[in-house]
Amino acid sequence: MNCLLKYPALVFGIALAGCGVVPNDVIHLRDGNLRASTYNGASTYCEQKQLNARMLGKAPGDTGVDFRCE
Repeated sequence: MNCLLKYPALVFGIALAGCGVVPNDVIHLRDGNLRASTYNGASTYCEQKQLNARMLGKAPGDTGVDFRCE
């Protein structure tokens, strides 16, 4: 704790840098499905791979949408 008090600018800089990181928009799941935060994000991801997005439904806990690219 004493170390943190010696370098407050460093601690603040690290905390600020962590806030600026954009979360991964698409997560690969073990079962081969994918998860995105929005339907739009899922569609865009598949379009970039020149595939169609097949929506599988809401992710558990409303954390996004599960989908596949076909």
